[in-house]
Amino acid sequence: MALWIRRGSRRLEPRRLAAGAAWRRLYRPRRLALAGAGVALVGLVLWRLTAPPGSPGALTVSFLDVGQGDATLIQDAGGAAVLFDGGPPEARVARLIRNLGVKRLSVVVATHQSRDHQGGLPEVLERFPVDLFLDGGDGTRDRAFRSLEAEAARRGVESVKAVAGETLHAGGLTIQVLWPTPREPGPPPGDPNERAVAAVVSEGGFRLFLSADAESPSLLPLGLPRVNAMKVPHHGSADPGLPQLLQRLHPQVAAIEVGAHNLYGHPRPSTLAALRAQVPHVYRTDRDGTVQLTMTGGQMTIRTGVARGS
Repeated sequence: MALWIRRGSRRLEPRRLAAGAAWRRLYRPRRLALAGAGVALVGLVLWRLTAPPGSPGALTVSFLDVGQGDATLIQDAGGAAVLFDGGPPEARVARLIRNLGVKRLSVVVATHQSRDHQGGLPEVLERFPVDLFLDGGDGTRDRAFRSLEAEAARRGVESVKAVAGETLHAGGLTIQVLWPTPREPGPPPGDPNERAVAAVVSEGGFRLFLSADAESPSLLPLGLPRVNAMKVPHHGSADPGLPQLLQRLHPQVAAIEVGAHNLYGHPRPSTLAALRAQVPHVYRTDRDGTVQLTMTGGQMTIRTGVARGS
């Protein structure tokens, strides 16, 4: 093999010398122009290989794998993007959504005060232009959440309080806030989970139900529509009212956003049993990674294990 390589090199030597001589005979400006074009071509190839993808070109819901926390990204065919929660800060959700083609966010929703929901949102505000901040703080006095609100204000992001009856539009997406109702002035409730934002995000005939950590005691009194898909409340915690909630929502797809080997035992066996009994397709981010739902021509497709950010 080494002998063959040496013979091949000797055969190519005259051509290499001729090419070098031809290059030296070129005028210097011409050589510089050709060299610059070569560098530009290499740069273009590298950019194409490393640049994040564009918007998905179809309605896409990504139940993001952020460990023990919540973050759900909804993108429409035109490129509008809505982010519900940002997981804990160590999940670096900003990298995840960048790798899913997000360049700008129409709406960022902080559903309630909880580190595993709001923790990644300050980095999102830092790294992406955001048109509107839907604020589910509900009057919280938590310093981290108040700092998030201040960061949105400092960046000039329009802020809207999340209360039932609020309807927002982002591209082809419609966000209908179902919960919480306005509360009387005074200290915030002791458990922010009970008043976490519950909303339906829709486009055309597709409906997605998101309720953060709010469970059946908060949700069953609401006027709930039938939906195509849902995020299971509170990481799959035990909820005796879940079977009734599923009967009302009648989803075809349910995703549990939960961390592997978490300290809470989520998802609970009773919750998994209720989901298996009523929902045809159940996914969980601790086993399936990021779960991506896409609607194309009225057909729903699911991908699991969508690559995490690097």
